[in-house]
Amino acid sequence: MARIIELLRMAIDIAVALCAMLVLMIPLWFALAAFGTKWEFWDWQTGLNAMTHVWGMRLLLAGLVAGVLTLIVLGVFRLTAGEGYGNWSSAIAVTLIAVAGLYWAMQVDQLKAADPAILDVTTDFAEPPNFSSAFISRRSGLDASLDYAGKTGRDGQPLPQLQAAHYPQIRTLHLDESVDTAFARALELARVQGWRVSTASRQAGMFEAGAESLWYGFRDDMVVRVRSDEAGGSLVDVRSLARQPVHDLGRNADRVQEFLVLLDSPQP
Repeated sequence: MARIIELLRMAIDIAVALCAMLVLMIPLWFALAAFGTKWEFWDWQTGLNAMTHVWGMRLLLAGLVAGVLTLIVLGVFRLTAGEGYGNWSSAIAVTLIAVAGLYWAMQVDQLKAADPAILDVTTDFAEPPNFSSAFISRRSGLDASLDYAGKTGRDGQPLPQLQAAHYPQIRTLHLDESVDTAFARALELARVQGWRVSTASRQAGMFEAGAESLWYGFRDDMVVRVRSDEAGGSLVDVRSLARQPVHDLGRNADRVQEFLVLLDSPQP
């Protein structure tokens, strides 16, 4: 019996040490994958696919197995030896971290399955707002094309049909105010929303902006166009697209929709 208890003590020491290591390693690994990609130490395929989807999931599964087995060993020791031994906190912590991480991964997969990847969202399918040549020249040749014509979803369905089916509320906004007023309000709203406005021209009736996600640094490009409706009012069109061909979980569609709703809200 004494020999069994001694072996259990050794197993507990090893298991607790492993759990403590994983408690630190799992968050650090995901932070390294995300911010290493954001700061361009490696490309997004490495950070998102290899480091997160492959090795990250393996780390989470290892943490779950280690945590559960350690808790079992601690429970067996308590029943066998009739006394407490070892630190339960690291085993509980790594189990909770692993469960939370795996649950997050499941939620992301469900979002991907529920919504199609619409990576170029616009209020005007026939004549989407275009970007200036200066803006285009600053983009990398590896970035997604800005040419809207002919774009399709992953299932081959034309992008306009796909967007109209899932986001019918995203369309040209009509405002009963002058182009000058509408343009000024749209530009101010973009800045309030945290868009990084790079080019703004009242004469051209358009401005361009960008945004970058906190995790992985995925970049989006936006352009807003304001035109006269020839009746004293204004027509506002917005376009937002992802630079990388990674499912945006509805990020660009949500951005355009929120912008239109706020711009259309009654003014104080």
